[in-house]
Amino acid sequence: MNTDRPHAGHEASAQYGPPVLLTTLRRLFYPNSPHHLLCRMRYAVDDPYAVAVDLFGDPDIDLCVTWVVARDLLAQGTRRPSGEGDFRVWPSYRRPGEPARLCFSLIRPQGQVTFEADLADIRHWLDATYALIPSGTEHRMIDWDTLTAHWFGWT
Repeated sequence: MNTDRPHAGHEASAQYGPPVLLTTLRRLFYPNSPHHLLCRMRYAVDDPYAVAVDLFGDPDIDLCVTWVVARDLLAQGTRRPSGEGDFRVWPSYRRPGEPARLCFSLIRPQGQVTFEADLADIRHWLDATYALIPSGTEHRMIDWDTLTAHWFGWT
């Protein structure tokens, strides 16, 4: 769990650092809970294959739950249903004139929760992450010597 609260703002460009998206999610299929949650999506060049999805619950409790998912999986989900296991994502198209939405489910043995967000905002944010580290070049950002030393306990 992470208890960092997001700062005001929507998205930082790559020239100022890795992109961050602050958005509001709508919780689906659960009538007795808050319908909207603040969400922060983060990308870090030192973990180039992943994105972090921070979900902020009740501000009085200052609780944040973080899910780390594959960036490519999230990107695929903006075009077609994707994912297996504990994270599934798919686009949802509305009537003409209504904005397209991105739905995703977080699944645990104790239950699951499904959210929807603005599809265009997430696509735009993902484009910024791919501008920073293009697909297929992520491996160049990993310090393989340090990682190998850590795996074998040489550090």
